[in-house]
Amino acid sequence: MKKFITKITSGVLLCTMITYTTPLFAFTKDETVYSKLDSTGNAYNTVISDHIKNTEKNSLINDMSDLLNIKNIGGDETFEQNGNSLVWKANGNDIYYQGDSKKELPIQCDIKYELNGKEISSKDIAGKSGKIKITLTYKNTDSHIVKINGKDETLYTPFVVACSTVINNDNNKNIQISNGKVIDDGNKTIVVGLAFPGLQESLDISKNTIDIPSSVEISMEASDFEMNNIMTYITSKVIEDDDLSIFDDLDKIFSEVNTLQSASKQLEDGSNTLRQGTKTYNEKSKEFNSALKQVSKGISSANSSYSEINSAIGLINSSTSTLQDGAKTISDGTEAISTNLIVLSEKLGELQSGASALKTGKDNLTSGVNKIISSINANTSNFTNQSDTIANLQKLISTNTNTKNALVSQNASLNSILNAGGLTAEQEATIRTQITTNTNLIALLNSNIDANNSTLALLKATDISSIQQLQAGLNSLQNGLQSFDAGIEAIYNGSNSLQTGANTLATKSSELSQGAKSLYQGTAQLSTGTKALNAGSSEMKTGLNTLDYSTVKLTDANNQLTDGASTLANGAETLANGITKFNKEGIGKICNYANGDLKTISTRLEKLQELADDYNNFTMLDKGHTGEVKFILMVDSIKKDNDRKQEAIIENKENN
Repeated sequence: MKKFITKITSGVLLCTMITYTTPLFAFTKDETVYSKLDSTGNAYNTVISDHIKNTEKNSLINDMSDLLNIKNIGGDETFEQNGNSLVWKANGNDIYYQGDSKKELPIQCDIKYELNGKEISSKDIAGKSGKIKITLTYKNTDSHIVKINGKDETLYTPFVVACSTVINNDNNKNIQISNGKVIDDGNKTIVVGLAFPGLQESLDISKNTIDIPSSVEISMEASDFEMNNIMTYITSKVIEDDDLSIFDDLDKIFSEVNTLQSASKQLEDGSNTLRQGTKTYNEKSKEFNSALKQVSKGISSANSSYSEINSAIGLINSSTSTLQDGAKTISDGTEAISTNLIVLSEKLGELQSGASALKTGKDNLTSGVNKIISSINANTSNFTNQSDTIANLQKLISTNTNTKNALVSQNASLNSILNAGGLTAEQEATIRTQITTNTNLIALLNSNIDANNSTLALLKATDISSIQQLQAGLNSLQNGLQSFDAGIEAIYNGSNSLQTGANTLATKSSELSQGAKSLYQGTAQLSTGTKALNAGSSEMKTGLNTLDYSTVKLTDANNQLTDGASTLANGAETLANGITKFNKEGIGKICNYANGDLKTISTRLEKLQELADDYNNFTMLDKGHTGEVKFILMVDSIKKDNDRKQEAIIENKENN
C-alpha cells in the first residue's frame, strides 16, 4: 500500500512539475534560480534569471528586486533603480534580466558518500572501486505557522524536488535509486529520483502509513569511480486549484466514485498525450543537438584554420620591409648586370681572338710535328748525326709548352666570364665544356712534353732505338693533335655564339633595370596594404576566438538540455504507465483510504495550496504582479583530475 501510494504521489507531482503554467496578467514575473553546489551540497554561486511578461505592451514596468549586478540579457531596454525599486523602460517589450544573489535557498542539500558501507569524503572517493552509495538529503527551511482545526501547526511550503544524473555503464553496474526510476540504454544509465522535503511533517502522516521521502539514494558497484553533475529541479507548484476542488464536499466525493473514475480516465488520457509530446520533444532535441555539434565543429575548424592564415598575414606584413629592401637590391643589381654585360662582351671578343690565335698555333704545331716525323722517317736508315733531331725535338717541346700556356690562359679567361654572371644556361654549359676540353688537352700536352724531354735525354745518350721511340711518341702526339683540332674548332664556334648572346643580353638589360625600378615602387604600396590587412586580420581572429568559445559553451549547455529531454521523455513514459495502473487498480483503495484520515489531510492540503500560491518569487515581486519561481541546482561533478578544484571550492566556502 505504501509503495503504491508513493508511486502515485511521485507520478502526479512529476506531471505537475512538467505541465504547470501560470495564467497571464498585466505583468507576470517568471523567475528561475540557478545555483551551483559543490560535491558536499553547499551552494557557492547563485544566478537568477527573471522574465517579465509584458502582455499589455506597456512602455514602463514597475519592478522590485534585491539582486546584485543586474543586467539586461534579452534586449537593450534600460532601467532606473532606487534601492530595491526598479522602473524598466520596456517600450512594449518583455523584459529578460539576470543578477546574482547571496540569499540562502529555501531547500538545503546535504550529500553523503559511502564506500563499502563506510562514509568517505567527496575529495577521496574519486577513482575508488567498490560499492558506492550517494545520499542526497533535502531540508525544507521555509516553514509557516498556520491554523489547522483551531490549532497552531507548522507547515512547510510544499516543494517538489526532482534530481537526476547520467552514469556511465563502462565502469558501473547494478545501478539503483530510491523513490525514482533507473533508465538503462546500454551505454549509459539515467537515474531520476523524487523527494518532498517537509511534506511528511506538513501532512502530519505517520511514516508507517505513508513514507514520504525527503532524500534520494543512488547506489552502484563502481570501478574507478567518477560522477557527472547531479541536476536538481525544485518547484512549489504541487497541487492546482482544480485538484483541491475534490475536497470541497467529501460526502459527495465519497458517494460518487464514478466522478473520480472519470477524472482518473482524463488524467490517464492526458498522461498519454504528455508521453507522446515529450517523446517528440526528445527526438527533436537530439536532432538539434546533432546539428549544433556540427556547427561547433565547423566554427572550431574555421578558427583553427584562420589561425594559420592570420600567422601568414602577420609574416607577410613583417616581411614587406624585407621585400622592399630586396626590390631595391634587385634594382641596383640590374644596373651592375648591365655594366658586367658590357665587360662580358669585351672579354668574349678577347676570347674569340684567343680562339683564332689558338687555332693558328695548333696549325703551326701540327706542321712542326709532321716535319719532324717526315725527317725521322727519311733519315732513320742512315741516321748518324742526332744534332738535327735534338734541335727539332727541342723546338717541339717549346711549341707544346707555348700551346699549353695558351690553353691555361684561355681557361682563366673563361672562368672570369663565368664569374661575371649574366649568361644563359646554354652559354654557361658551352663555356664549362670548353674548359673541360682545354684541361684534358693541357694534361695531354704535359704528358707529351714529359715524354719529349725523356726522349731528348735519351737522344743525347742513346742510339737509333731512341729515335724510334721518339718516332712513336710523335705519332701519338699527332693523333692527339687531331682531337685537339676538334676542341679548337668548338672553342672558336662557341665564342661566336657567346658573343651574339652577350650582345642580346646587353640590349635587354636596360629593360630589366626599368622593370626592377617599377618593382621597387610597387613594394612600397604593398607595405601600406599589408599593414591594413594585418590589423583587420587580428580583429577577425579575436572575433573567431570569441565565437568559438561561445559555441563550445552553447554546445555544453545543449548537451545537458538533451540529456534532460531524454530524462523527461522517460519520466513521462513512466508517468503514463503509472497513471494507467492507477486508473485500473487504485481508485478503490484511494476511496477506502478517504474514509480515514483524508478529511484532515484535505484541510492541510488546502493550506499547503495557499502556501504554494503565496510562494511566487525568490527575490522580490512588485505589488499587484503575479509570479512563478523554480529552482535548478547543479552539483559539481567528481572527476579524478579535479580533486584539487573540489578542495579549493570547499575551502573557499568554509573561509567565507
